[in-house]
Amino acid sequence: MAAPMTIAGGTLDPAFDKVDVYLETPPSAPVPPGRACHVAARYVDLINGGDYLGAAHLYADDATFLEPMRPSLKGRAQIDEFYTKYIGGMKPHVIAVAYTGDDRECMVALANRHMIDGKARYALASVDHFILREDGKVDSMVAFARPR
Repeated sequence: MAAPMTIAGGTLDPAFDKVDVYLETPPSAPVPPGRACHVAARYVDLINGGDYLGAAHLYADDATFLEPMRPSLKGRAQIDEFYTKYIGGMKPHVIAVAYTGDDRECMVALANRHMIDGKARYALASVDHFILREDGKVDSMVAFARPR
C-alpha cells in the first residue's frame, strides 16, 4: 500500500488508489480577501443549503460554464437548468479546502461528501475557477473535475 499523501484539506486515504478520499473530514479553508473568493464562498454556501437556483443566479445572464466532462453551458437558461436539474439531483455537500484569488478571479478546491462503506467520507471533487465582471456577477467558471 502506498504511503499517505497530504494535499489541501488533509491526508488522503492510501486504501483508495482511484479516488482522492480524505482520511478525515477536511476543514473549511479560510476565505481570503478579495471579492471573487467571497463569491466562491457564497456559491459553496448556496450549494450546501440546497439553493441551486441561487447558485446559478451568481452568474451573469450571458455567462459561460465549462467542465471537461460535459458540453459547455452558455447563458441563463442553460446554467439554471444545469444547477436545478443536475446539481440539484445530486444534492452535494461540499467543503472548500483551499482558495486563492483576488477581486476578479478565484480558484477554489472542493471536496464532496460520498457514502463509502456506509460512512460519509469526503473526496477531492474539483478545482473551480471563477472570473467576475465589474458588477460582481460570475462571467465564467471552469470546473476542473477529478475523475470518479
